[in-house]
Amino acid sequence: MTKSKIDDLGFLELSPGTDPVVDIVAIHGLDGHREKTWVTKDGILWLRDFLRLDLPNARILSYGYDADTQSRECVSTQTMRRHAEGLAQALSRQRLGAPRRPIIFVAHNLGGIILKWALVICHNQNLESKADLRDLLVSTHATLFFGTPHSGLEGTSLFAVINHLAALYTKTTNIILKDLCDHSSELENVQTLFVAVSEKISSIFFCEGYQTPTDRTGMKMNVPYHSAVVAGDRNATTIVLNATHEDLVRFPTADCANYRIILHYLKEYFDSAARGESAAREVLRPKLLPPLSISYIERPKLQSLITQKLLHHGNVWRQPRCILHGLGGSGKTQLATRWIRENRSSFTQVIVVDASSQAQLEVDLERSIRSLGTEYHSMTWKDAVSYLDSKEERWLLFIDNADSPGLNLHSYLPSSTHGAVLITTRNRQCIGYAPHSAIPVGGLEEGQAVNLLHMIMNVTPMSDTGLVGIVKEVGMLALAVTQAGAHICNTLRPDRYLNTFRKYRKRLLRKAPDVVTHYPSSTYTTFDLSFHRLPTKTQEFMKVCAFLHHSIIPSALFEQSIESGFTTRMILNSCPPPASDKTLTSMLGSIFGLEWDELAFQETIDSASTASLIDVSLDGLFYTINPLLQTYIKDGLDEEGSLTYTRMTAQLLLGAIGSNNIQAWTLLPHVNKIPLSVQSDDIAHALAFNLFYSSLREWRVCQELLEPALSKLLDAQGPRHEDSIWLMAALARTLHMLGQLERAEKMQREILALRLEILGRLHPDTIWAMNDLANTLQQHGRLDKAERMQREVLALRLEVHGQRNLDTVSVMHDLALTLYNRNELEEAESMQREAL
Repeated sequence: MTKSKIDDLGFLELSPGTDPVVDIVAIHGLDGHREKTWVTKDGILWLRDFLRLDLPNARILSYGYDADTQSRECVSTQTMRRHAEGLAQALSRQRLGAPRRPIIFVAHNLGGIILKWALVICHNQNLESKADLRDLLVSTHATLFFGTPHSGLEGTSLFAVINHLAALYTKTTNIILKDLCDHSSELENVQTLFVAVSEKISSIFFCEGYQTPTDRTGMKMNVPYHSAVVAGDRNATTIVLNATHEDLVRFPTADCANYRIILHYLKEYFDSAARGESAAREVLRPKLLPPLSISYIERPKLQSLITQKLLHHGNVWRQPRCILHGLGGSGKTQLATRWIRENRSSFTQVIVVDASSQAQLEVDLERSIRSLGTEYHSMTWKDAVSYLDSKEERWLLFIDNADSPGLNLHSYLPSSTHGAVLITTRNRQCIGYAPHSAIPVGGLEEGQAVNLLHMIMNVTPMSDTGLVGIVKEVGMLALAVTQAGAHICNTLRPDRYLNTFRKYRKRLLRKAPDVVTHYPSSTYTTFDLSFHRLPTKTQEFMKVCAFLHHSIIPSALFEQSIESGFTTRMILNSCPPPASDKTLTSMLGSIFGLEWDELAFQETIDSASTASLIDVSLDGLFYTINPLLQTYIKDGLDEEGSLTYTRMTAQLLLGAIGSNNIQAWTLLPHVNKIPLSVQSDDIAHALAFNLFYSSLREWRVCQELLEPALSKLLDAQGPRHEDSIWLMAALARTLHMLGQLERAEKMQREILALRLEILGRLHPDTIWAMNDLANTLQQHGRLDKAERMQREVLALRLEVHGQRNLDTVSVMHDLALTLYNRNELEEAESMQREAL
């Protein structure tokens, strides 16, 4: 019976190890195999033949997964992330007997990407589930990457291979390949998330020193140096081996130079991990507070509020707690650290816990009790909580980075009133642990932000005026201001920073933090950690919000637009909304639904608010988003995507501006954010936006909308078409309101001539045209001509409508005003009395 490739999937134990203290896990790459990837042409499998002898106390495992891009049998439909989930789950099952045994990973090619995704998945594991997957991350001691394409493979040669193989094999797939191309967003995403995950993991990047020669089929695999390393990784070492891509992980003898290099580092990591296992039985030092930046800026109002929440005087009937919540990069950890240092004497013990993952939270709590003495060496995190509840008084439990939406802290919080709890979080749901003691931490005050920038950049500018512009541009976020100051400190050019920032913003805000800032991540990496955790629909909602004004976003905007079907109000029958509106309304419908569902919409708001990505007003009627977060979202879109979301946002507004149930002024800043080029790209859109602006007397914008619309309509319909004349009249009235009276008069005379020719002297539209012209003449100070025309209009009104008609009365008032301006007071008074 022919063996199926499926039989070689999953884990293969290459060596059980003698009393193993470390697991070494090998993961193959693209088109690889759990054994063949590591085997030379002579059949030498170094992991089994050499390494088990050199590291006898290591259990050695090799993992197989279907990474074939072609096969006569079958090809997998799984993405990299699905493969990573399979790896994590299989390894967790493999380690049931020793879930906290240290792990050293050896990953080739794609295996390195799969490994990074697996560790990210462990980090983001539902925190209410069993801790198996979280144990994997905590146990990971080191990662050895061999020719891993961290920033992608050269796409042209990659797909050329697949096209060639398609002629040779019956089944092929590019599901994984498309995410391995140069500048793949998938690779950028996993690397961004992995930065936080791998903070305490040592890594080595092994790169090939020689290109793989092309064989007779035209196939080759090369990973260039720039892709095989990750710039700025402080925990990593980079080594170039004298080998081709495949031979990076194939060693013919135990004495060959490349194997000796690999063994050196594996022994080093093995010894370090083994020492760590022994040290776990020894007395540990308590976890220290996060370092306080030397450029910390005092925030006295917030520090005073923390004091009020945590340092109660007199009888305490409930445990003092304080929740610092806000957007990533707002300085919550620094604020908490500063307060603890200032008030350290108020507590007998400060327990510092990193809650960025539940596994780490448990490790740190366990460490806190084991640090008390050797008699506590076997205690668990549960014992630590019980100890604080029963034996210790005046303690402070500082839980930092409790950001995950699934994090449930109830089991980890002592209930005793003998101590206090301070929590920092991006997750607004954590407010529930102390509803009356939550403190929002947002951007710095303007003066604080300028002072921080001064301190970091270490340059004395001519004035603070330019610095105010810089801190506003970066949203007053402490982390972003710090990054700006670090850049200026290096360049010594504060006057050029804004231009540089606007040109290279994405690169600047993704740059690794300066060593003196004590921030673990860049501004954009910090945003990544919150944004990519959002449900898909919430991410789409946030992308739409990125193209609105950052403040006072009315909830009614979404309700009214949904109820209107996101449709553009039609002003002229000959100018219906374009067919593209249907595509945009369909896209909006997929995000918000086609009918207003208050509960579903509130779920979207709650998920964004929970991650501190939007702020909701106390009455729930308005939303606010940090302007730098908006910029981050936009920077994540390519040019086409940016235009698409701009048009979607414009369509959302078009669906709401025709409603009588929403106040126009609340929409004005948001409509203003839509470029005029988008507002005026279609006549129907331009007219709808013009109606909105005219209701608010924003005449300058009306002119900018109507002029190109009229030009398009004249080209399409000609000057004698009813809609062309109507639009000319609308533009003429706008020019009148702007005081451009000569242009208005000229256009109104043209309109009147067309009305007389087409409709005749007695038609109501002709009379209105005469009336508009008369008013312009009056405004222009041509009172004689205005009076003659107004008398003519009045005569026609009397003839057509009679004396008791409101339009007739209106003309009488206009004529009375002209007579008054001409100093013909008696006749003006008589006309006013008659009108009354």
